[in-house]
Amino acid sequence: MKKSLLFGFSFLSILYSCEKIDHDVFFKIGSDLEYKFSDIELYDTSTHILYFKTVHDEFKDIENGTFTFLNNGDPIYTGSFWPGYSSSIPSGPFIMSPPYMYGNYALRIENWNFDNHDLRNDTRIIDILNQNNLLHSGLAISSSLIEITGTQLTFRFTVTNQDQSNLMIIDIEKTGPNLFHFFTNGLYIYDTAHNEVFSSNIEHQTPDPWNSWNIEWLSDLKAGESKEFTINYELNDPLIPGEYDTLFEFPGLSYQVTKDQLYQENSRIWLGDITINKRIVIQ
Repeated sequence: MKKSLLFGFSFLSILYSCEKIDHDVFFKIGSDLEYKFSDIELYDTSTHILYFKTVHDEFKDIENGTFTFLNNGDPIYTGSFWPGYSSSIPSGPFIMSPPYMYGNYALRIENWNFDNHDLRNDTRIIDILNQNNLLHSGLAISSSLIEITGTQLTFRFTVTNQDQSNLMIIDIEKTGPNLFHFFTNGLYIYDTAHNEVFSSNIEHQTPDPWNSWNIEWLSDLKAGESKEFTINYELNDPLIPGEYDTLFEFPGLSYQVTKDQLYQENSRIWLGDITINKRIVIQ
């Protein structure tokens, strides 16, 4: 009888241990692919990119389905894989599929619907990332200024490294404006009725080969440091005085960088992009 009880307790203990291991799963794709905290390298909240410690070839075959972030086995939120060719916009968080933009070692969680609470910023995710030393804050555009003289527009903005890591960023002073605008569509200006009145007219220069990158394009931004950039644009016509909305996307590298290139000495190459929206008044 005692042996039977001991066997029963042992069996339950094994089951309980398995259950605990399952609770270490942080990210799940569909019903089959599970990734634990030990598989994750970091999560950058400025771009919502989830970095893995190794390359996962299974990512390249994903075209649709769902993904889920978990906390102690309980779902925090679920999103979908969304084909890049689709003409519709998903209602919540999604990963563009096939997710090849970041070399099968990172996945970017996007959200193009800002009418509701952004689930990507759920406090449970932030807390659990912080508890597991995976939380990174990345970059921010901390300020911007537009000066217009006739048809000459000068756009100044400041990029700040909010991360605890040193980050390598694309530097327009090193690439020049033409190559820089290969990675971004540049500045947009809209009137208050959302009609576009200006978009970047700088001709972009394609890298050779197109999927290459060069460390000479990048500057090392230490943790806590900021750097100001200036871009000059030519307006086709002077802007009528009034209020305008501006949009600018600061770019990073993406598919060009392999997993073994991500870290350059003591710095991480910052991937993705961040956007600033600001209302301005033209006198």
